[in-house]
Amino acid sequence: MRSLRIALALNPFTLHRRGGDHARALARELISRGHAVRGFGAPPGAIPRSGRSLMPGIGGFMPDVIMAYDGLSPAGSHSAAMARRLNVPLFMFEQGFPVMGHPVERVMRFVGENLWGRRLRKTVEHVVAIDDLALRQAQDFGIERDKISLISGGVDQGNFRRGMQSHLLKRHGVEGLVVLAAGGFQTGRGLEKLVQAYASTLGASEDWTLVLAGEGPEMSNLRALGNIKGIAARMILVERPRPEELPALVSAATLMVDPDGSGRGPRRTTLGGLASGTPLLGVPGSLQASLVERGVGMLAEDGSEAALAHILRVAASDPGRRARWSAMAQSLTAEELAWESVATRVEQLLLGESGNSSPSGALRIA
Repeated sequence: MRSLRIALALNPFTLHRRGGDHARALARELISRGHAVRGFGAPPGAIPRSGRSLMPGIGGFMPDVIMAYDGLSPAGSHSAAMARRLNVPLFMFEQGFPVMGHPVERVMRFVGENLWGRRLRKTVEHVVAIDDLALRQAQDFGIERDKISLISGGVDQGNFRRGMQSHLLKRHGVEGLVVLAAGGFQTGRGLEKLVQAYASTLGASEDWTLVLAGEGPEMSNLRALGNIKGIAARMILVERPRPEELPALVSAATLMVDPDGSGRGPRRTTLGGLASGTPLLGVPGSLQASLVERGVGMLAEDGSEAALAHILRVAASDPGRRARWSAMAQSLTAEELAWESVATRVEQLLLGESGNSSPSGALRIA
């Protein structure tokens, strides 16, 4: 099997929020397998062998295939144009785009849907959705389901592993069992309902502590709610944990909870927790709901306080069930979520070797 020449097109305007880490790690994996990967549209060094030029650069590289991140951006539009010009397949890699995202992103999405989207729909060979929200949005955008593959994952098992001790929790005096919710403290993320559900179930127990880690405008309101509910001593808010502190934090947690049904949960932290064997509780529409349904935790009936209270109560009362969830999380990580497994599935798509999800026009190289 000879190597592919892969042009990786990126949107420099949202690289730090949308796809940058994923593209960087995937590029390294594909390069390690002998493929020639070159990045375009990103600052030099943003991913291995990258440069700012998009259309002229891709044309000069003469790729066998184009992989582009963020289809509703200039990167997607230019990639579609180059794919047609060079007569090579275009694969889009999409991360979920929350409706309540950054104002600039909302404008970009509107412009993308109305100006660049039509060209993209006609050209794209296949869409790789890297989370549940991206899968739903690709279908809403008019991409046929058989042209979409959900390839969740992308986690470094060297950084995220079981049994790590969290110095961050020690500094805050946290001992015993931990319910962890990480990510932005924004309105509509379901954190208020989580605090209320915790207060009505585990908050009175000295064995459990609720840890909220992140940043955002709702932090003071969440702290005030904890005081009102009388759980201030059993609820810790950690503002802006350093990236290097996250692996040990999720590893030391007993349970992770993503109460956000809009799909704005923290992708890297959630996957890292699963790699560490930390069970995940979620609600319908949460970022990794499809993974939860595969036995790594429990999905609430809905996003209400009562439904969250129920899954907290069930998870807390059954250590054996938590152990089974933990084992399944680590098994799923090894089989599908680790970068090596993600790269294998992407490679199969590019070469047309992925069975039912194989794109009809993908390259077939002996």
